Amino acid sequence: MKHYVSITVLQEKLYINGQNIRLTQIVSRNCSTSDQSNSETSTEDTEYETKERILRASLPFVYQHGWTNKAITSGAEKEGLPGVAHGMFPRGGAELVFFFYGECNQQLVKQMKIQTENVEEKPKTGEFIKNSVESRLRMIIPYMEKWPQAMAIQTMPQNAVESWTNLGRLMDDIWFYAGDQSVDFNWYTKRASLAGVYKSTEIYMLQDKSDNYDNTWQFLERRLQDLTTIGKVTRNVS
Repeated sequence: MKHYVSITVLQEKLYINGQNIRLTQIVSRNCSTSDQSNSETSTEDTEYETKERILRASLPFVYQHGWTNKAITSGAEKEGLPGVAHGMFPRGGAELVFFFYGECNQQLVKQMKIQTENVEEKPKTGEFIKNSVESRLRMIIPYMEKWPQAMAIQTMPQNAVESWTNLGRLMDDIWFYAGDQSVDFNWYTKRASLAGVYKSTEIYMLQDKSDNYDNTWQFLERRLQDLTTIGKVTRNVS
């Protein structure tokens, strides 16, 4: 609407000055700029949707090919887009790892919202955090055989920043839905401490051969209890 009002004003001014030719040029330029902007936005959206579609289709091929370009190529072929994948994923397997990581984080957020919103009684903080971390770690179980490769990809120098950013967001989401409202230095220490628990449990999980990863969940509970104990001691000392 604003775009057409602007054109109307230009028409009145330029008609008075007898510059009808300039009017055509300006109106044409404004319209083409708008069309170009819309076209660029549409192209970006389409490319994003295509990438997401290919990456989602690639996940089943991780079992066979790992977190690799080959898995992505197989996903593209499955979607009938074999030529599109070429050049669309410059970081190779890292693109697939981070896509999966983000999808899992979003899934956990949905679960935590259901558990905390519109409920008569909020879950206890400690129990909620434990269950949330366990739920998030369980999401990697289907890919456990190939998960060491995914962890190695995340630790590469070129991927480290995004890896820590994703982990930080995960910790922030868990604490947020757990009801944490701290605004002081505790905000950072809580998230850093929980990140340490998450990563150590993830590593322990890779070596766990117990049924249903029972030893891993016991390890997680002990680590969280250690954090609680340390927190109490710190508060008493201070």
